Amino acid sequence: MTTRQYPVHVEADGKSVQTRVLDAGSGSDLVLCIHGVGSRADRFTPLLEPLAAQGYRVLALDLPGHGFADKGTIPFTVPYCADIASKVAAQYTHSRLTVIGTSLGGQIGGYMARNTTTPVHRLAMVGTLGVVPLDEKEGANISQVILKQRGVEDCRRKLTALIHDTARVTDAWALEESRINNSAGADASFDAIGRHFEGPINDHLIAADAQRLADQGAPVGMIWGSEDTIVSAETGRASMDRLPDLPMAWIRDTGHAPYWERPAAFIDALNWIFADTVTRHGRERTF
Repeated sequence: MTTRQYPVHVEADGKSVQTRVLDAGSGSDLVLCIHGVGSRADRFTPLLEPLAAQGYRVLALDLPGHGFADKGTIPFTVPYCADIASKVAAQYTHSRLTVIGTSLGGQIGGYMARNTTTPVHRLAMVGTLGVVPLDEKEGANISQVILKQRGVEDCRRKLTALIHDTARVTDAWALEESRINNSAGADASFDAIGRHFEGPINDHLIAADAQRLADQGAPVGMIWGSEDTIVSAETGRASMDRLPDLPMAWIRDTGHAPYWERPAAFIDALNWIFADTVTRHGRERTF
């Protein structure tokens, strides 16, 4: 089984927008993976083919201003990204839509639940933003450090914060990250994204959306890396307090990208949070 990649176009904010999609598997049981700020679709590569082998068609997309999507001056907001993600999913005939969103992608996935034209049937929020408000200083740090400092050594530091097993951060990975995040138009894109993090990021919290989706009978849950230092375990606990009815799976010995470090354990956790309450046996579990 191979993963395909190609451009996809959608209409958003009155303009044609191009993104890139990684695509594995086939069929109508669609999984859409949404990355976090400063990242790209490739982060989900270890997850795509294992999920496809279970019968899913699995997509990962580049958010606007990221990866190989359109860059430049963009109207970057959570609703804008959610609209694009929903329109990408709508291009694929499907009987069920599962969204896996990490960090900012989790907030975008929660906001997608407002779209009744392309409904979300299952939602996994991974080390997510948007359940509890982002601290003003943390928003400024994302804008001024993560988005503006994009040299090779800057990217190496970001990647060593991203994953728990820092020995897996290679020179080639840091160089690739820096080159993509400094490609044409990236400065303007990351300026726009930074303004969102220093401004209206908390205008679009999604706890109520996630709870409403769960109340409608959709499987919804959270997954967190036990050693996450980017969106901390304390934020995970606060998110559990805000959404006391949702299951939480912890992935031991992983950081902010548990699906990258331990994909098999992540898939086990995914199956667990999506199970019915009788099968799940409790609200919290470590994998």
